[in-house]
Amino acid sequence: MPAAALALAAVLAAVPAPVPVEDMPHIVIRVDDEQVARWNRFVEQLQALHEKHIAGRKIRTEEHIGGYKDLPDFYREIHYYDAETGRLLSRLSWEREHPDRLHVIEVFIYDDAGRLVRDYAASFLPVHRNAPVQTLINLHHHGDGVHAYRQFDASGNWIYEQCRARDPARTLLLSLEEDDIIQARQGLTPVMASEEYRRCFGPLPETAGIYLDPQ
Repeated sequence: MPAAALALAAVLAAVPAPVPVEDMPHIVIRVDDEQVARWNRFVEQLQALHEKHIAGRKIRTEEHIGGYKDLPDFYREIHYYDAETGRLLSRLSWEREHPDRLHVIEVFIYDDAGRLVRDYAASFLPVHRNAPVQTLINLHHHGDGVHAYRQFDASGNWIYEQCRARDPARTLLLSLEEDDIIQARQGLTPVMASEEYRRCFGPLPETAGIYLDPQ
């Protein structure tokens, strides 16, 4: 299962069983209209980037049916490959009962050497489709014996980073969740001052910058 789908499956698994209406506390959910608009625009930009990415290429596609524990066979997933290089260019999933509803989109950008330098993703829950439940911008670094990436969401929040050695076992060297990053940036932990951290993430920008607009 693709990384974006795995993350979405984890979200679905964490959703508790329904509570009877009469037992529900009075909860007011505030919608961030600015984030809703920004994240929906991000999805539109990703769809446009996907179309641009595959235009003028010879494309090979593969299709799969997938779903979740309580929603088997929920989506139709299409993989788009460059037929000449075999590289995965994008991966889109659509709801089967509503074929025009996008469920997950991922787009992969490579450099001239064929190395992944950026990838983007957005995913919707099966219900409550006001906006994507998750948006991801991954910026990659290859060099000095490592492959690292830094992850942002479509609002520009720095939410994750990972570094692996480029040895046959792809040994995990560093993995920082959002809370780890916040603490390190506040100087509460020494990880960012380490030589290994600088080797992994030093060349990567600390903001998503221009890549908040998928390109």
